[in-house]
Amino acid sequence: MKSPRIRLYQSTCRDGDLRFNTQRALHAIAESAGKTDLLVFPETYLQGFPTTGNIGELAIAISGAVISSLRHAACQAGISIVIGFAELDGGRFFNTALLIDESGEICLKYRKSHLYLSDQGVFEPGDEFPVCEWHGIHVGILICFDIEFPEVARMLALHGADLIVVPDGNMDFSASVHRQVIPVRALENQLHIVMANRVGQGDRYAFGGESQAADPFGVCLAIAGPDDEEVLDVVLDMGANDRARSALNYLQLARIQLSGVMSVPEVLGKSVPDDRITKSAR
Repeated sequence: MKSPRIRLYQSTCRDGDLRFNTQRALHAIAESAGKTDLLVFPETYLQGFPTTGNIGELAIAISGAVISSLRHAACQAGISIVIGFAELDGGRFFNTALLIDESGEICLKYRKSHLYLSDQGVFEPGDEFPVCEWHGIHVGILICFDIEFPEVARMLALHGADLIVVPDGNMDFSASVHRQVIPVRALENQLHIVMANRVGQGDRYAFGGESQAADPFGVCLAIAGPDDEEVLDVVLDMGANDRARSALNYLQLARIQLSGVMSVPEVLGKSVPDDRITKSAR
């Protein structure tokens, strides 16, 4: 698919109301039939933002009825979706997003690897960066705070991603961060990035909207407003990836190589031994 149609669903949701949010998602999927190839929802859209007090009640298993209903809805509508939710897996909780294709198959599962302050103590971090093939396009997912770290977007690029999809839950007080950083991540990795953010007031936070799509040249292709619910439709020219890399391929020229598993350098957060300082000064 050289020119996929992407629909970014910038929406409110109710924190802690799984049933209401799921019904809204099912309605949005049905309404998008024939109008898009991929419908993208915000971060943890199905439950809103859980807390340490209610995560045990709200988290759902991928094998359960809610995800099954979404898979069926995607199949009925003939579209693919990316949706975020609080995942239950053997007593552990993750901030997760799935790519479900138009046949109802789960093509990709990603667990948020960089936990924001409000995630900590609620979720465990993921540590894998999968990429799947979707209609001839290699797709990866990052979730909200992940996009603020250049290493993880580069990880997906090195794994062959042509498109990064970002379910977002960025608050209004920091909305400018993602508005600025998403075109930069697209430019430095020479790929497309699309982001669907939550909007409106939640139980603890107000959310900043500004869902957007950026191309491999760092150009913002479309952006939603900061305050209102909005459906943002954009068509991606996937040939732009090759055009951007043909002139100057950052991935080939970069001298820093990343492995497929995250690791933290041992010097971070620790004192550097005196002999290391001495050797480096020589």
